[in-house]
Amino acid sequence: MQRNRTMSNRNQGFTLIELIVTLAVLAISIAVAAPVFTATLDSVRERTLLDQLLADIHFARSAAIARRRPVSICTGDEACSGEANWSGPVFIFDDLNGNGALDDGDSPLRGSMIGNNYQWSWSNFRKQPHLTFKPDGTTHSLNGSFVLCRRGMALKKIVINITGRVKLESPNATDRCT
Repeated sequence: MQRNRTMSNRNQGFTLIELIVTLAVLAISIAVAAPVFTATLDSVRERTLLDQLLADIHFARSAAIARRRPVSICTGDEACSGEANWSGPVFIFDDLNGNGALDDGDSPLRGSMIGNNYQWSWSNFRKQPHLTFKPDGTTHSLNGSFVLCRRGMALKKIVINITGRVKLESPNATDRCT
């Protein structure tokens, strides 16, 4: 009887070798999964930024039509910066004088934020740093494209035509992030 009691006590734990092998397998699994997980997170961030800008563009166009006045979108810290490379806060506002700048008489409608390490490169026919929708929903000859960039590399592209409609395209070799 004494012999059975010691045999059962021996089988109740893990040996040091079993524990080391288990930890090694776990470490290898994490090392293999980490880059895939990081790539997935980057993809989700990019899609979120794309969806946010699309929502901002659609909101601005709808607001211009509903309010029957020009509505502009621009970026900057506290007001429109006048930069074609958009990063940080994005402002959507009633642009009563149509100059594309958030002036004293203009009322802010909505704001959003572009994530860290990302920027939108805005290029358009008239080389304006803002996007303005007229009361009929068309752009003020500001057809162009937004290219989502990270570390100087083009990732996604939104194209806007003069009627204010948007479409998604893959960036090409001529799309710049500077």
